[in-house]
Order: sequence, then C-alpha cells, then structure tokens
Amino acid sequence: MVELSKERLPVSVSAAVFIEDEQGRLLLLQQSSEEKGKKWSPPSGGMFPHEDPFENARREVREEIGVEIEFIDLIGIYTIDRGDKKTSIGFVFRAKITSGDIKPAKGEIDNYKFFTIGEIKELIAGDLLYKPEYNKKCIEDWIDGKSFPIGVIRPLI
Repeated sequence: MVELSKERLPVSVSAAVFIEDEQGRLLLLQQSSEEKGKKWSPPSGGMFPHEDPFENARREVREEIGVEIEFIDLIGIYTIDRGDKKTSIGFVFRAKITSGDIKPAKGEIDNYKFFTIGEIKELIAGDLLYKPEYNKKCIEDWIDGKSFPIGVIRPLI
C-alpha cells in the first residue's frame, strides 16, 4: 500500500483554445522562444490569480493572436503529473473567432497556420509539437470529436 502524504502539491492551471477554420483545420501557433524550440501549439497559457478558465482562455487568445472568441464547447479537462512537486490542470476549449484579424504577438509567436489532421500528425512525428505530453492527447481528443457542454464549468463567486 502506498503511503499518502498530507502535503498539498502546487498546482498550475492553464487554458488552451482550439480554433478551426471553415475547412475544419486547426489553428496552431509557432512559439518564438528558442527555449520552447519554436514548436507549435494552440493558443494557451497559465491562469492568473482570480481568473476563471474562461477569462484565462480569452486573455491568452487576445494576447497571442489579437482576436475575440466565442466558446463552442469543452474538449476536456486534463491533469498531468509534473514530477515530485507539481501537478498541472488544463482546460481545453473549442471556440470560434468572433472579431478581429489574427495578428501574432511579436516576440511571443513567430507564425500561425491552420493545419489539416495529416499535417498535425507530421508535426507530431517530427517532434514539432510544443509540450507533446499534454498537447498530443488534447489534439487526439479533438480529432475524435470529444465534446462536453461548456456549462460543466461553473465559476463560483
């Protein structure tokens, strides 16, 4: 039997937004940072204090590509063990652009592209997906059409 500790682990919380174009291709952003390997991922990032997952997602999309969104549904809520001292929780939304034109944030995003499923599989095979331990499963669930009502997330005051 595993002995459980009463120590609470630090938790990081983030949100990602999957945006499709009219052809059903997925928007991915190429990271500017050499540290991030100039790899590709959906618009995403960590939650600030006092934000809820919706505010987190809207802010990240605004900051990274300068557009406003409307949520369609929830692809999933994911947890990942980040080692002895940290756990991450990620909310992954499906959304559509409601206003603005995509303008990548200088110094943060080098490029953007709407990818077909085949092109995404090539990114994965070429190890060009940022945080594959997280994004690969989310993309697989997107491909499989996973969908949960947005109302399953209920911010409480």
